[in-house]
Amino acid sequence: MTRADRIVRLGLAGSVVLLGAMPALAASRSDQPVQVWSAMQGIAPAALLEDVQDLPLSDMAIDDQPYCAADQEIAATLTTDFNEVPVDQSDASGTELWGSDQLGTWTLVAPRTDNTSCIIASGIGFTADRQTEAYYTVAGL
Repeated sequence: MTRADRIVRLGLAGSVVLLGAMPALAASRSDQPVQVWSAMQGIAPAALLEDVQDLPLSDMAIDDQPYCAADQEIAATLTTDFNEVPVDQSDASGTELWGSDQLGTWTLVAPRTDNTSCIIASGIGFTADRQTEAYYTVAGL
């Protein structure tokens, strides 16, 4: 799978968030509720986090699963495609929070021991004015 294919795969996963967020994107503000979507429908982010070390990289995945790739690839995709930046590194259960004040989106990334990471949740309602704990709480971490 090429880098472009991986970006498309992440873009598809994020499209649910962005489609749901469209009304909110016009006015991301601190009183907007925080909403979350698991990276895998029907499985809570906390359950994904428990299994994150055993998930295959996305270019080797057979079934629907969270997007897993090299740390640099995930960082480049979140920065370039979603305008997200690291907000809180290695917080709840070792996850990293990325967010975009411009789009009001946020992403929880679970780093792994092999210099790869998996996206376990994403959502809307991000603002730098909000306590980071709000995002971890709504994700169940």
